[in-house]
Amino acid sequence: MPEWTEDYEDNRKHALIRIRNMALSVQYRKELSLWVNNYLNPFYIHRTITEKRKDFADPFDLIRTEAEKDLEFTVLSATKKDRSSSEIILFESNLLLSFNLLLSRIRAS
Repeated sequence: MPEWTEDYEDNRKHALIRIRNMALSVQYRKELSLWVNNYLNPFYIHRTITEKRKDFADPFDLIRTEAEKDLEFTVLSATKKDRSSSEIILFESNLLLSFNLLLSRIRAS
């Protein structure tokens, strides 16, 4: 993989550190960490796209849809207290933005 993957790995690690330091319920923290480990991992995304290319014309759109749905399901595991802060909502938005940037970068390479 190209050298830019190091930047995205750093983003993933930074997101996991933020999740650990946020006041979240155990279940929501676990689900959010799983999402980050899957969808902000450049190696996982690249491998998934390569596998899906065999069966789908546009694997990028497919994985984008999967990531969005998985994040929605992840949010369902949040408690009312987890969702009471605008910080977590902004963080989730940034996670999705980071994923889309990663996906665009993989598509361009």
